[in-house]
Amino acid sequence: MDPPTGIVYNREYADLAHRHYQTGDYETAEQYAMDLWKRDSSNTSVLLLLSSIHFQRRCLDKSAHFSSLAIKANPLLAEAYSNLGNVYKERGRLTESLEHYRYAVTLKPDFIDGYINLAAALVQAGDLEA
Repeated sequence: MDPPTGIVYNREYADLAHRHYQTGDYETAEQYAMDLWKRDSSNTSVLLLLSSIHFQRRCLDKSAHFSSLAIKANPLLAEAYSNLGNVYKERGRLTESLEHYRYAVTLKPDFIDGYINLAAALVQAGDLEA
């Protein structure tokens, strides 16, 4: 039995969005991701992708917005806290950045990217003892 059209559409669009993101074509990635988000505004994978796309485009308010929506949809989503930490770090708000990275790795102890982000923020803050 074939899957419903919506599932195929979502999978194909998600694949396209990720492919464009990975090649640095953030504008096209955003178009696909926004279309997916309009269809399902609580899809945390899409919200995380939109957060990352906007971060790469230096639209920090939008990046924070989509990270916050992902947290609202799933308060235990470590990646969303890490993305929000990236926004705070980029804005020079290291205390909030560190709080978000620490919370992310507490939620997901095997979250390598979270530890990398935390370490970079600690180096930037000059706090290598934490």
